Amino acid sequence: MNATHPIQAVIFDVDGTLYQTERVAVPAFRRTFEDLRNESLYDGETPSEDRILSCFGMTIPELWETLLPDADMNVRDRANEMLAHHEIALMKEGEGRLYKGVRKVLTSLHNRNIPLFVCSNGEKRYVDTVLKTTGICSLFTQCYAAGAYKTEKKSDLLAILLRDHDLINAQAVMVGDRKSDITAGIDNRIPTVGCDFGFAGEDELAQATVKIKSFDELSDILDQLVR
Repeated sequence: MNATHPIQAVIFDVDGTLYQTERVAVPAFRRTFEDLRNESLYDGETPSEDRILSCFGMTIPELWETLLPDADMNVRDRANEMLAHHEIALMKEGEGRLYKGVRKVLTSLHNRNIPLFVCSNGEKRYVDTVLKTTGICSLFTQCYAAGAYKTEKKSDLLAILLRDHDLINAQAVMVGDRKSDITAGIDNRIPTVGCDFGFAGEDELAQATVKIKSFDELSDILDQLVR
């Protein structure tokens, strides 16, 4: 436990919270649907950018059920491999970006000995590549990705993280941009910070303990969230 600050852990979503996902995900999805058509696995149109953006924050099964509702599991699995390949390639090419203030705030929290964690519905290879290519991997104690734990909802993944690190009933905070992040915090009885600059739709963050309009605001509001 952290002895120098009342907050004992800050837990972050990735897409739409730390990372400007659309910079790599939108072109990666477009390439994926083109590949699917080229392999005669899909004959429809590429989903619109808005449709793609609406899927950010979903688990992998939810995402493909939404975008490929009529496809069988083999096609969905193939699509997921294509997407991962394109996303990772784009990230390694330097296309990804953190939101303004992320590196500075995370470094400050890390230097104050506050343990930082990732809790994401994404695949581990994707999340690991985000953290490595943006240079923030070393700031986190551990990364939890739903793809590695096969959890069906973020509440379950967060529960595993809290249990593993003896943070149940501790002063932990969940930070994210989607309703699933807020629900996960509520289900696990910890305060939540809703990032109102990511991909949340109207009223998705209504139940957040507090909302922020930019990542720079996070440091100043953490002390307010101590129960």
